[in-house]
Amino acid sequence: MNKITGFVVSAALAAALVGCSTSNERIPSLYESFGNHFPIGVMINRGNVRNVNDTTFIKKHFNSLTCEDAMRPMLLQPRKGRFVWRDADEVVDYAQRNGMQVRGNSLIRYDQMPDWMCFDGERVTSKDSLLSRMRSHIQTVMRRYKGKVYCWDVVSNAVADDTTIILRQNTWFYQIAGDEYVEHAFRCAHEADSTALLFYNDYNLNRPDKLERTCQMLQRLIDKGVHIDGVGMQGHWSLYEPTREQLDTAIARFRSMGLQVHITQLDVSIYKRELIRGAAQRQDVIAYDDEKKAAQSEQYQMIFDVLRKNSDVVKSVTFSGIDDRTYRQGGSMMRGRKSYSLLFDSYRCPKQVFFKLIDDAK
Repeated sequence: MNKITGFVVSAALAAALVGCSTSNERIPSLYESFGNHFPIGVMINRGNVRNVNDTTFIKKHFNSLTCEDAMRPMLLQPRKGRFVWRDADEVVDYAQRNGMQVRGNSLIRYDQMPDWMCFDGERVTSKDSLLSRMRSHIQTVMRRYKGKVYCWDVVSNAVADDTTIILRQNTWFYQIAGDEYVEHAFRCAHEADSTALLFYNDYNLNRPDKLERTCQMLQRLIDKGVHIDGVGMQGHWSLYEPTREQLDTAIARFRSMGLQVHITQLDVSIYKRELIRGAAQRQDVIAYDDEKKAAQSEQYQMIFDVLRKNSDVVKSVTFSGIDDRTYRQGGSMMRGRKSYSLLFDSYRCPKQVFFKLIDDAK
């Protein structure tokens, strides 16, 4: 028998709840169950806050929200000086009405940037012009949401997958301003809102080579006196990674640097995560059978065990989506193959691992 938020749930009842209505009040709240550890968030879009079924579900299980895309520069300021606030505003306003935290994602990325920031027509802009445009964008956005967005992913995905270099050396930012653009983004962000927590956000930080290069970049910023509060570890993981040792090592490394850790996009795919999307697409279709469910359950339990034991530095956990049916990346990365990555199935009912995590959180 498992004790769950003041009542007892047997294995038989837990099994019966799979396939239940999502409005079933016997299902415990995910974020309330982890209240002694860290907030539990989810990435959503404007459509979710306009759908009463979604809002009911979100309010029950999550107390932190992140916009899927709406705060990314390409959508927020597609043309110089022309901001499109609607989608982001609706998510932030919904969070404010319901007492939820908001994570800002992302101010600067290596991709999904509007052309106007780095180009003047067909010509690459100057370094001074780029840095000026970055400052204007960052400060306009952060000042609009000051007091409403408590932390920001200031720069995302800047560290290269190429193990021989640190930063991606693409036209976006690096070829114009070099390493300086990362430092500049953080300085502009702190200037815009000194009360906001500032994060560097990236994927595959459990992998030793990328962890090392990321820490080198972060240490250079710290040594220069750049204000940075933490690291967002994108948890696009799988049955095969991270290992307990990898996750422990990464968190310990960031702790030693005086940095918080947020898990920013958590999901556990039944497919291996590859660096190159084409490689992932060539994988054979995998059945979500009892063996895969058991392996996923073990992986989720291991991940949350490590996160709970490190809750002195792990201050937030955000899932990539609400459920297996609506989770975009799980299908889009593999041409419609379902990755079955989340805690709630396609009917928005909790998987067996959900109850194990709730029990472990006590």
